[in-house]
Amino acid sequence: MKNFKKAMLAIAMLGVAAIPLAGCGEKKADPTGDAGQGTYQGLGSVESVYGVSAVTAAKLLAVTENSPSAVRTAAVDTAESDPVLGEAEKFNKYFNMLDSFLDKGATTTVVEANAEADEAVKDYAFKLTVNGKDAKGETVAHTVYFTETKGETKQNVTYDEDETTTVESTQYTLEGKVLMGQSEAGNLYYNMSGTRVERTVTEQEGKKTETSVENELKLRAFAEDPTTYVEISHASETETEGDESEQESEYVYSVYEGGKLTEQTAVEFETETERNKTEAEYEVRFLTGTAKGTYEIERETKNGKTEIVVAYSIGGVKGSFRITKDGNGKYSYKFADSEREFSDFDD
Repeated sequence: MKNFKKAMLAIAMLGVAAIPLAGCGEKKADPTGDAGQGTYQGLGSVESVYGVSAVTAAKLLAVTENSPSAVRTAAVDTAESDPVLGEAEKFNKYFNMLDSFLDKGATTTVVEANAEADEAVKDYAFKLTVNGKDAKGETVAHTVYFTETKGETKQNVTYDEDETTTVESTQYTLEGKVLMGQSEAGNLYYNMSGTRVERTVTEQEGKKTETSVENELKLRAFAEDPTTYVEISHASETETEGDESEQESEYVYSVYEGGKLTEQTAVEFETETERNKTEAEYEVRFLTGTAKGTYEIERETKNGKTEIVVAYSIGGVKGSFRITKDGNGKYSYKFADSEREFSDFDD
């Protein structure tokens, strides 16, 4: 997977607009197949990726639409007096977005045939519910309505001496809505559209077989203003050999305001399973925009209490802080190496 990050960044730079969304092929009116009816544990399934991508992109869009200038002004003012604390406040926006999905083992995705009567979503084929847990261990549910259209499947087989390589790829198009809450007029939805390409590579040499499954998802979340939106590019790769497996998954979020790219951030999940032991790592990296730094995130549970521990590297300065959440939904950040602390933002 050494070229995974480079490939993922290149995909992000291309953007969703590079792929047409007017797909051909069979629309899945019956919830079977890749986007199948059922319950899925963790973040490894296609269904979970759909849900997490749509929900997080929509949550980031909500922050961008509701208070872009106020949030940035507060962060810049803080950064001038305390650069580390100022950058941590910018990180907080992404932590709010990702909080309920950081405990991968506690995330479940339920897909069912859509029976919703609401005119805004009744014509979509599926209802997808993603359940996660926040920093207090409480369940948080998110709902997405979507239709997936399957396109053409292509297969290519190559032979090199004793090795046979088979590559099979299928493209899907997606359209749907994310439920964001309620207003006086009724349910509040954000729109989403995008594409997914699934590629399976099988290498066979004698009796030895290695299989790699790659998924690339490009999704756009948007509301009323067509010039303000969030594009998300997701790629994952799973390698399996015997009883060992390694999965690497990365989400790249690109924020556009007034049609211009203002911010781009990468979030990486990596899971390794060996000898029935699974280890997970999470990382947030700011690529472009005013925010800086790299943050490695771990969830710890001690004596029945869950805390989020974040190790950061900001402009050559390294340290860590702990995140807790109170009964009012506010996050508190406590730095290990100083008296820095803040709890200014709500969930």
